[in-house]
Amino acid sequence: MVKPTRGKVRLRARLTLAFGLGALLLSTLLAAVTYGLVRETLLESRESNAFSVALNNATQVQRRVKDGDDEATVRAVLTSFRGFASSTSVLRVGVNWYSANPESFVAANIKTELADAVMDPSEGPAQMRYRLPNNQPFLVIGLPIEGLTRTSYFEAVPLDDIEDTLRSVGLALLGAAAVSTLAGVGTGAWAARRVLLPLEEVSQTAEAIAAGDLTARLEVGQDRDLAPIAASFNEMAANLEERIQRDAQFASNVSHELRSPLMTIMASVEVLKGRANELSEKGQTALGLLDGDLERFRQLVEDLLEISRYDTAGGALDLDHLLLIEFVTRVAEQIDHAGVPVVYEPGIEDLVVEVDKRRLARVVTNLLQNARNYAGGATDIEVRQVGTGIEIAVQDAGPGVPPSERQAIFGRFSRGAEGGRRGYGTGTGLGLALVAEHVRMHGGRVRVDDRPDGNPGACFVVELPGVVR
Repeated sequence: MVKPTRGKVRLRARLTLAFGLGALLLSTLLAAVTYGLVRETLLESRESNAFSVALNNATQVQRRVKDGDDEATVRAVLTSFRGFASSTSVLRVGVNWYSANPESFVAANIKTELADAVMDPSEGPAQMRYRLPNNQPFLVIGLPIEGLTRTSYFEAVPLDDIEDTLRSVGLALLGAAAVSTLAGVGTGAWAARRVLLPLEEVSQTAEAIAAGDLTARLEVGQDRDLAPIAASFNEMAANLEERIQRDAQFASNVSHELRSPLMTIMASVEVLKGRANELSEKGQTALGLLDGDLERFRQLVEDLLEISRYDTAGGALDLDHLLLIEFVTRVAEQIDHAGVPVVYEPGIEDLVVEVDKRRLARVVTNLLQNARNYAGGATDIEVRQVGTGIEIAVQDAGPGVPPSERQAIFGRFSRGAEGGRRGYGTGTGLGLALVAEHVRMHGGRVRVDDRPDGNPGACFVVELPGVVR
């Protein structure tokens, strides 16, 4: 049997996560590509326009500035240029530098490698993008001025507006990526639900079959992919139902066939018991052993007949109203357990419940017999009201039931570790299985715990609905 791995992510969660991650990767890729294209477009447009302005201004310098002009004349020419996007004109004449706007961009901000590249005849016009010490980004374009000695013109264009635009675009793309990711998660959740819906139907049908509804089937539908699976599942369920019914019918027939000769044998033993004083000592011992085993055999046949009724017809509840405390007390007395006290909370002496009297009596009887067979007898029976239901707890002072066996002991022919060491007078292995069946038919459940007072022993708790008042 394959055991589920703890902490493993469920299939639906994995599908939803896959959609979310796919949407995240796709939206991130698209955002990165979009951001890169926008950035390159803006920068290329700025560089193209700035170069046109710089070339035009350089032409004006070539016409209007002469060798030997003083600083005032040169600065007047530079300040007369129409800048581009708050650009600043800078002119280098020999070793002298002139800036049209020293407050925003001074000649010292021109990088040496750019200035040297412009002065190199093999390089010609050159441009660079970099940040000033105040972290403001600039595009600086340099052109040599022909006809003037060691003269070059520079156009310093700020790029902070482009950075602001790119920052806004980036935030918008991040927002769009987040929305796309959430949309992917939502789509994944919806798709996972639609895709796994047939599996949920299979799971529900399988649970119904496991709970005893052997008639549960899947709807085949018109889906070409799912129809073969549904048909195979239904065929398997039908075969399982047929086999269980056949086995149950076989057990019922065998039990009925055994009942008649068993009654004959038990009647014969009763005759022998009436003349036991005529037998030898060994004969009396053998008769005692035979009588005990026949009683166990009779109980086994009765239990088989009872359990086969569930498998063949399922049985039906014959509900009636009864005083619970009085009923449990009388059941305990009838099976020779008058010494077992019935403990209950004050105020529920007249508690009335709606149950099947025969089945509830069998539940209490089997639990008391189980305590007698494996734990030396029950110490008490506690009855309590819990909400709109009741609990009947049978406690003993035996060795208790290990946690690993607390589910298995309610299976058919299961006795647990203590039952495996059975001797004379132990049960048939069907008593607790019958308890579970009777309780299940009432819509309740049965469990076994340690004693709540901390003493050694087991506490079998029957939970039932049906409180009337």
